[in-house]
Amino acid sequence: MKKVISVLMCAALAACSIFAMAGCTKQNELKSDIVLITDGGHINDDGYNQSAWEGISQFADENVMSCRYYQPVLDENGDLTVENIDKYVSLAADNGAQYIVLPGEDFAVPAFELAGAYPDVKFILLDAIPHAENDNTHAYLSNVMSVKFDALQSGVLAGYIAAASGHTELGYFGEFDSESSANYGAGFVQGAAMVADSKGIPVTVDWAEYDSAILDYDYNFTVTACYEKIEDTNDKVFNVKVENGVGTGTYKEGSNVTITANPAPLGKEFDKWEVKSDTKGVKDKKVNISSSTKSSMNLLVEECDCTITAVYKDIEGDVVTLTTMDTDGKTPYLEQSVAENSQCDIKAPVAPTSMVFDHWECTVADAVEDETSAQTKVNITSQDITVTPVYAISSTPTFNVTVATGEGGNGESTGSGSYLAEDLVEISAAVPAEGYMFSHWSNEDAYGHSTGISMENEYCMVTSFEMVDRYASLCEAMYNHGATMIFNGGNSKADSAMTAKWGFDYDLGVIAAGEKNKDAYSTIIKNFGEAAKDCLAEYKGGSVFVADCSNNGIYASFVPEDEEIKAEYDKLYETLANDKATLIMVEGGAGSEFCRRFVENKLSKCLTLNAWFDDEVVIELD
Repeated sequence: MKKVISVLMCAALAACSIFAMAGCTKQNELKSDIVLITDGGHINDDGYNQSAWEGISQFADENVMSCRYYQPVLDENGDLTVENIDKYVSLAADNGAQYIVLPGEDFAVPAFELAGAYPDVKFILLDAIPHAENDNTHAYLSNVMSVKFDALQSGVLAGYIAAASGHTELGYFGEFDSESSANYGAGFVQGAAMVADSKGIPVTVDWAEYDSAILDYDYNFTVTACYEKIEDTNDKVFNVKVENGVGTGTYKEGSNVTITANPAPLGKEFDKWEVKSDTKGVKDKKVNISSSTKSSMNLLVEECDCTITAVYKDIEGDVVTLTTMDTDGKTPYLEQSVAENSQCDIKAPVAPTSMVFDHWECTVADAVEDETSAQTKVNITSQDITVTPVYAISSTPTFNVTVATGEGGNGESTGSGSYLAEDLVEISAAVPAEGYMFSHWSNEDAYGHSTGISMENEYCMVTSFEMVDRYASLCEAMYNHGATMIFNGGNSKADSAMTAKWGFDYDLGVIAAGEKNKDAYSTIIKNFGEAAKDCLAEYKGGSVFVADCSNNGIYASFVPEDEEIKAEYDKLYETLANDKATLIMVEGGAGSEFCRRFVENKLSKCLTLNAWFDDEVVIELD
């Protein structure tokens, strides 16, 4: 047992977390038999924390035991660290906790690393099995009882509800090389087949795994700068000429145009903008720019042609050269002069395909403020300095964006590259060819569908947008193919199905799994509270408790109101609870093996299974 935690540490913890209405001024007030450490959320989150707490509270009341919860504060990245969790485990153990309940996969590594240090405490790990960091090999520890929720039975309930509700075109959105995902999908197919075969109704299920290497699906997309002929517009148009900068073109009256100065020549820095009206009778001061001293500013196009010129001045004092290298690490991307003993912003070029920015290398030690940030500052001393961006293969999915120049453009539009979801993508259209003017930006994926991005201003030549989770496009393809209900169980990208759903204006549905989802047609709930009660009642360290229909470990949040459907659902639930259903389980990996077995053995008379990663199945995505 670790030494008793000090009252001062207790007070510090109390300042940054919630101790179930208990203060830290009196040590005996912290005594509890059972402690829940939440994942950082509150016990009223209508999710796993609340479910676990309700089960623990009920068990404690029924068995005359005391209980409380600790709500840790997450780190700056929104994560639970082992060190942080250890503080709360230590506090609980030092105050007599017999049981500590940990909800979810976030606690799998902490349980593996901490359980041995507290041999007298009985840990209950819900919906996870302990494992080392960067190693998913399960560890069965003598004082940790794990809970696993039955994915196969969950899928059966989802499939039954989908087909019984009248949906005959279904989709399963899975994850490759995941036994849990494969069993969610296998159950979904079998549950839907039960309805199809018993009622003689044809049902189709499209099965796709978003990250499967054998799924030939293109998540990348193209953003195109579109132009129109000046002679084809009925609007008033005006000519803008930008010297030493970007923004030259013909624009409609009222357009808001971003004007940006070119990088300053060596030895100089940007000074100001000079503006000149090129329309007789309109004074220069009528040219409406947002700032004359910022190197990037906006022009409101009004009743005149104009010329806007970027003016540079000599840098005062001694200067050095700051060179930012390109993605290849060999070619200069940007060279600029900077005053000695000053500070300058740097930004890495867009990452090459399937890579992400990793860190900066610099010819002057410690000059870069944050070496792991693609956009940071560099401290300039009295010597020339070169900063080189280093890129790495991304462990998080990246999506490639191609920025193209449409007909009527003259040159290359910029912004093409590899991006993560939530990255800010900055794009700039090529200068219009003679007789053309910029019109707008368009976007589409490889199948001609909209990509779901939202631009800051799609009518501006220089604009930006936030990179979206492109996995939603796979679910969109399912909907376009005819699916009206998609099941996303066992999928770490489950929210992608919900994103896809909102992109359509007709009635489509998603069946979710895990936490209750108010936007889903139904959710196959993981009942953390019931599982926690069962483990507390019959604790067995080193074992895995399977939560399923037999112990109310899973259930559907919504079953259609129709009496016949409800009666059939109850009958199915009872059959699963009594282990009387003959089900095919997937062991050891991806759902492709299940799909092939299901099709080859013709395991359903009325259900057709389309495995999108199977060469024999042709899906028209466009």
